[in-house]
Amino acid sequence: MTEQATIESGAMAGRRRRQLSFAFVRLGLVFSSGWMALTGLIGELEVFLIAALAFGGFAFVTLFKNRLPLALINTCWLTTTNVAIFLGACVVHADGHVDIMLIPMVGFPFAVFSIYRDKLLIAATEALPIVLWGTWFFWRDSWSPVIDEVTATQFYAPMAALTAFSIIVYPVFFFAVVSARQSMEIKRARSDAEQSSRAKTALLSGISHEMRTPLNAVIGLADLLRDDAQRNGDARQVDYANRIMEAGATLLATVDKTVHFADIATRRAVVTLAPVRLSEVVDKVAASYQGEAKREGVTLQVDDISGTVLADRTLCENALGQLVENGVRYCGAGGTVSIRVSNVRPGYHRIVVADNGPGFGAVDPELAFAPFERLGHATGTTFGAGMGLALARIKAEAMSGSAGIDFDIPSGAQVWIELPAAFDEVTS
Repeated sequence: MTEQATIESGAMAGRRRRQLSFAFVRLGLVFSSGWMALTGLIGELEVFLIAALAFGGFAFVTLFKNRLPLALINTCWLTTTNVAIFLGACVVHADGHVDIMLIPMVGFPFAVFSIYRDKLLIAATEALPIVLWGTWFFWRDSWSPVIDEVTATQFYAPMAALTAFSIIVYPVFFFAVVSARQSMEIKRARSDAEQSSRAKTALLSGISHEMRTPLNAVIGLADLLRDDAQRNGDARQVDYANRIMEAGATLLATVDKTVHFADIATRRAVVTLAPVRLSEVVDKVAASYQGEAKREGVTLQVDDISGTVLADRTLCENALGQLVENGVRYCGAGGTVSIRVSNVRPGYHRIVVADNGPGFGAVDPELAFAPFERLGHATGTTFGAGMGLALARIKAEAMSGSAGIDFDIPSGAQVWIELPAAFDEVTS
């Protein structure tokens, strides 16, 4: 995520938290005014003043909402409300159950404060109703409430229960509305991202197709220059021509991978699934990379391979080849790359490519499989376009499989593709 995206995400979270806070403030204004009306009608001055304290807190933050920081606003109305409920429980008989309103107040701090910036405020305002309720509970026998038991039972108990119930239900309803709105925003963002990804993939495919012709021309002309230099005995020009041809061939291979990736990503490539013996695929891939492994000083090992998968043979070989190529390329001289098959879950075969190289470290798995992402190798001497793992995953998914990385190993790297077992193997 870019810095700008992070700032925008934080600003959006702040706006939603502000909306939520003042939704609670509006609820508080309604119920505190209701309490004032009730106590005013029955002539209970003490409770009227307590209700006025809560109302005053809500009115104050409403009046100064554009002048005060949100954290201070939330602290103000949470404090005055908790104190008002506590005082109400002290002056009303215990059968009035005013104290039950302190219980849902414990959850408010988590909703209205930022868990990243306001941890101390969350702890303090969460502890406040608990401490007040404990104080009331353990000391209530020593206090003499001014509201008698009959009045508390007839008027205050129903009002307290209704208020506590509303304190719980209103946030639930509000969160349901917010969740629905966020779900729609997420769907819209996902749709936009998919459309953008398709557009980028199509552009990438078009550019890559257009690059093939001039690259082939460069390689062809370099070949002619080399032949001409060989006839003239110009060893330096032969060396230069060979380097041009090698660089051109490497770049052309990257272009071909990009085109192939775009074709599979846009589902233009034909995928034909049929039973494929894993031993044949692994042996062919291992044989094709033995030469490169020797040049890199890497030992390529193949364990006993068994099992049959339902796959496209070409895609399966290519996907496994990408993993082996990555292992050989980044393992380092003197390292070992091994290929084995394991059965982690029923009905699937997992082809694991492991090496004892530097590994991935604490890399995000999604980042490791991102196209053109070379992680920490972008400034190194090892060549690569960052397409290997991305190609392996998208090819595995095209065959109804998956790809992943095991991070629970002490050292090295362990990457795998998992494909469905052939039907006759599963049923046998």
